[in-house]
Amino acid sequence: MKIIFKRTIAFAPLIAIVYFSTSGGAYGLETAVSSSGPGMTLILLCLMPFLLSIPMALMSAELGAALPLEGGYYMWVKIALGKFAGYMEAVFSWMASWLDTALYPVIFVDYLSVWFPGIARGKHLLFSLWNGGFEIDLHWFIALCMMVPIAILNSKGTKFVGKFLMFSMAIVLVPIAALIVMAFPHLFGNHNAHIFTPLTLAHQSIWGSATAGIGLMIWSYVGYDAASTTGGEIQNPTKSYPKALLFNVPFVVIGYVLPMIAGLSSGLHGGNFGAWQNGDLASAGSILGGSLLKNALIFGALFGQIGLFSSYVLCVSRLPLVLAADNFLPRGIAKLNSKSGAPSRAIFLNCGIFATFAALNFQTLVDSDVILTLFGLMLEFIALIVLRKRFPNMHRPYKIPLGWFGVIGVTTPPALLMVWMLKGSYTDEPIAFWIGIGLAAIAALAYVFTVRFYKKDKPDAEFDTAGIDFGAGIASGQLI
Repeated sequence: MKIIFKRTIAFAPLIAIVYFSTSGGAYGLETAVSSSGPGMTLILLCLMPFLLSIPMALMSAELGAALPLEGGYYMWVKIALGKFAGYMEAVFSWMASWLDTALYPVIFVDYLSVWFPGIARGKHLLFSLWNGGFEIDLHWFIALCMMVPIAILNSKGTKFVGKFLMFSMAIVLVPIAALIVMAFPHLFGNHNAHIFTPLTLAHQSIWGSATAGIGLMIWSYVGYDAASTTGGEIQNPTKSYPKALLFNVPFVVIGYVLPMIAGLSSGLHGGNFGAWQNGDLASAGSILGGSLLKNALIFGALFGQIGLFSSYVLCVSRLPLVLAADNFLPRGIAKLNSKSGAPSRAIFLNCGIFATFAALNFQTLVDSDVILTLFGLMLEFIALIVLRKRFPNMHRPYKIPLGWFGVIGVTTPPALLMVWMLKGSYTDEPIAFWIGIGLAAIAALAYVFTVRFYKKDKPDAEFDTAGIDFGAGIASGQLI
């Protein structure tokens, strides 16, 4: 089986896909204030790009430009570390997406409940497990209704999705820009404004404050590798993919920090920062600019979550596709739509899984997702190191500067974040910790059973490796 896609993703849609794979606006960051306090929230928002998003973008730019293959990071790890590691990378990332992508319909309904309070989580409950950790209610049903049309949209192909995401990006950014502008008079003249003070919540240590918000911050700044899974569909990937990544890094940071400063300048919940919750950027907008700005922010937030969900459905659907093509899953999942060329079966399979995980509460989803994401991310950084060592002469259209110093420099901060996140979740969010660890163990066991009882001696798929040069006369086809 050989899989060759048409390269239909142009540079402008690619920017929108990367943007919605990494951000989609500051919506959903409000709970950082109630977890860590206003000052620590802003410090973490400014610090995290140097610890995670910049290293991740640089790593993805080098590997994505050198190996622009469908499946992206799955193929990077598979080529560098072998089939088992590649399988674990794909399954870690796929499982993380079950948790991560399920968040966006949840936040969508959270914002919609500002207009319609009766649909808030827990208001119309059918049943609940784990003290509210898993709930089937009206909130969940509306989240499900949001997923279905996005799945249909994605089944129409990448070109259609890219144009939709460009449109969504404009709708997201306009009200955010208005919020920032309206906040300027309040930055110094509003005695209720609390921007960098207090640093933490009451009775919270600095370390405890930072640890409480670290999961949400990591979640907010990951995703720079996501669009790599469409590497076989990007036009001129050796140039456009690194440019799209490096453009989005500062753009996303500014799009987080300034709206949060604006929201805090409104004085919302000034006496009780623990009351901040999803939807409060719109409430802050009401204080700063009245009902018109509030409603515009809600509308922007809704499109932000639609864009995020759509982008992740696009990128993540390529994981079961490449696993199926390599005979780890039923081959039918790899079948493409005859009209659009989209992996429709993989898209609808994913959405069914996302619907289940959307019933979990927000914090549990974030922390469990981040654990699996960091596991997969570390495999990508290891692949970066191994490929530099094994193939020093490989053609790299973009290369992390400063040689080995640069490679180790971008690898170390994410590794330290993984240790910090594991320690913090084990102590403060044990359900999330054991969900993450349990899913990782299941992935390893699944490989053993799949290879022995299903894949057996079935060959891996052939992919379009035109333009890839490992140097020293090594043929790409010998490695895949």
